[in-house]
Amino acid sequence: MVSTAESRSLDADQAVDLDELAGLDRGRQRCECDHGDDEAYAACGRKAKWRVSIDCDCGENHPRTVEILCSRCLRTLRQTQGQDSITARPL
Repeated sequence: MVSTAESRSLDADQAVDLDELAGLDRGRQRCECDHGDDEAYAACGRKAKWRVSIDCDCGENHPRTVEILCSRCLRTLRQTQGQDSITARPL
């Protein structure tokens, strides 16, 4: 928790834009899974139910990614990615 003195010292530049944070309760969230082609991103758009953390398994030590997915896209991801690299939590 931020004390009153600390909160006064925050600049507007340091404030967090809540629209950029995934998973905060801002109404109905939509699945972010990319159903587009190589030319353009096309979000799935179904109602999202899961916050999914994905560990890179290519050996390049990439950072963990987080996505908001529907149940169908999570099932597909588990089939292609493998159970060990995925952690899913309900929204």
